[in-house]
Amino acid sequence: MRGADMDGSGDRRKMATAYRRSFATLCAGTIETMLDMAFRRVGEGPARHLDVGCGTGELAVASARRGSDVVAVDPDRYMVAATQESAREAGQKVKVRQAAAPVLPFADRGFDVVTANFVVNHAADPRTTVQDLARVTADGGCVAMTIWPAEAGPHLAAYGEAASAAGAVAVPSTKLASALDFPRSVEGLAMLAEQAGLHVTHGDEVHWAWNTTADDLMGGIAAGIATPGRIHRAQTQPVRDDIERRVRRRWATHAVGDRLVFPVSAPIVCASRE
Repeated sequence: MRGADMDGSGDRRKMATAYRRSFATLCAGTIETMLDMAFRRVGEGPARHLDVGCGTGELAVASARRGSDVVAVDPDRYMVAATQESAREAGQKVKVRQAAAPVLPFADRGFDVVTANFVVNHAADPRTTVQDLARVTADGGCVAMTIWPAEAGPHLAAYGEAASAAGAVAVPSTKLASALDFPRSVEGLAMLAEQAGLHVTHGDEVHWAWNTTADDLMGGIAAGIATPGRIHRAQTQPVRDDIERRVRRRWATHAVGDRLVFPVSAPIVCASRE
């Protein structure tokens, strides 16, 4: 019965909408730095750009504004639809497809710039994922990647503290096996690039202030996004309500007026195919 949403499509659609209002605005904090690094390497002017794991399309649209010929891919069809909507709203041309590394449906060396904004940290096999990013990068081209560091940001740490205080039940770990995992640091991300045959031209941490609201952040978690979302969805409603009361009090220490402003940082690496 489609009306019963037996394939979960309704939940995934709601998740994409909630992501756009919450964690997409967090991930957008690295966009200009990534594009500046990449285009500094390949030169200004039209470039063939592949954005892998495009989410709701903010990075792809920003690149299109710079004059790039952009192809954006995401494994989730609702994220694909969200990117298409973002491009239409911005009046920018972006080709969008449902696809993912490490099986990108593109020829070798087809793109001048390849970006993966907070993608590698979610990959089931980070090494083969980065190898696929390298495969589709043209000679002289650039791969720009970000990951979340091992230490949780203050917005997530506060949720973890609140969940623990509320007696939340644990959820299965998503940590990779040691043979697949890598250090969640600039050095660890650079190592993946070098193992894929790329030359690291820049590795650093990017810092920004994430401006959001408690309602938008809680909405993303309630929709099941990220580890806090998985934890939240696993609880009974009374425990969820208790967690929310506790975490909102903790988030309030970051309030500026009616907004929340969190300090955030992430490893960023730009690597070229020589």
